[in-house]
Amino acid sequence: MALLDDLVANFTEKFSAYLPKIISVVIILVIGYIVIKILTKLIEKFFDKVDFDRSAETFLENMVKVVLWLVLLTVVLANLGVNVSGLIAGLGIMGFIVGFALKDTLGNLASGVFILFHKPFKVGDWIKVGGIVGGVERVGIAACELKSPDGTKITIPNSKIWGDVIQNFHGNPTRKLYNLEIGISYDSDMDKAIKIINDILKKDKRVLKDPEPQIAVKSLGDNSVNITVRPSMKKEDYWGVYFDSIKKIKEEFDKNNISIPFPQRDVWIKEMSKGKKKK
Repeated sequence: MALLDDLVANFTEKFSAYLPKIISVVIILVIGYIVIKILTKLIEKFFDKVDFDRSAETFLENMVKVVLWLVLLTVVLANLGVNVSGLIAGLGIMGFIVGFALKDTLGNLASGVFILFHKPFKVGDWIKVGGIVGGVERVGIAACELKSPDGTKITIPNSKIWGDVIQNFHGNPTRKLYNLEIGISYDSDMDKAIKIINDILKKDKRVLKDPEPQIAVKSLGDNSVNITVRPSMKKEDYWGVYFDSIKKIKEEFDKNNISIPFPQRDVWIKEMSKGKKKK
């Protein structure tokens, strides 16, 4: 009986000593579990608001959960008196190795988050990035997919997109032509050519009256007087106005004897006088 009493007393003493730590660990576990659940729900709500691949969403959610549980485990062990410095150092080294190995992937993921938050474009927009033009087919966590004008599928890593200039041609309801330039010969009447172009644009109901189309002599080239044409229209009418304007301008120029010159070069040949022959 004396031995049993000693064991009970020893257990009671040790249990009493560890009881505060056990209570604190239980509290930490409960609070940590609640925090992890709340953060997980917030992440799920965030992904519900964006167009994400289900596989990428699941991967990110699981990765966040693993990180949070590791942090909670480290806190629990520290409260139990375990020296976690070695564990933290090991996790730090492992994180460094993994981060270095996946630096490109992590860069794409980080860029994907920025794209989703700032939303410089959305599915269906027509954009230009990194010299590539196409319609946005999908916005992913690691890469975006574009469809080129000829139907080619283009996949661009998000780090390439976020680190470059993004031009969104659907950012505004209206667009202005900036790349329509017509060259006429130096013998043609500039004012007449400008009037013809202006009449063509006025008859096109797709061309907006406000702002008024800009038609002006842009430059004097080697072979032609270059006239720039800048009408505004709704974004969905952009290509129609562009192609139709070129066709109608050519037709009206032909009717009014305004020529569009071919590249040409004047060559002057100077005859050299023959020198006297030496005896």
